[in-house]
Amino acid sequence: MESGVPESLWLVESLLNSVDVESGQDDLNSLPRFRRWLRDHGRGPAADGATEADLTLARDLRDALRDELSGGGDRVGLDRLAGGIALAVRFAPDGRAVLAPAQDGVRGVLGEVLAAIVRAEHEGTWSRLKVCSSSTCRCVYYDRSKNGSRRWCSMRICGNRSKTRTYRERSGASPTT
Repeated sequence: MESGVPESLWLVESLLNSVDVESGQDDLNSLPRFRRWLRDHGRGPAADGATEADLTLARDLRDALRDELSGGGDRVGLDRLAGGIALAVRFAPDGRAVLAPAQDGVRGVLGEVLAAIVRAEHEGTWSRLKVCSSSTCRCVYYDRSKNGSRRWCSMRICGNRSKTRTYRERSGASPTT
């Protein structure tokens, strides 16, 4: 799969793709898997202190954000989740004001995700994160197309499958195996 996500949205995309719809694999389905996901993303201290409550919060936030990207989000629920993750204004060495997590641990990691989303919204790149139209894939990808109209995570895989299926349905051709 082609990612192409800007570095500033890498952690966001990775959290959103911590579930694989096709295989059913979910990096947030148990505390040990979640801790491994955190460590794999360079968040060892957060992994060491992660609790079941943190896992539930991370999974709920991931699922709510995926729903939001799919256009069917419960904004009240998403607001409630985001409201429990504190963000703060920090000043970078060059004097720029930046939005950053106000907490450590898992809430700090989730704060990184939310701060990145706010920055992306301000920069106009949040709307470029999309969920693949393929019902068997549902992978989150970054749409780099000029007009922002890409529908699939990969034209070679999901796009080709969809176009082939549509062609067969229109022509009455039977699928070959």
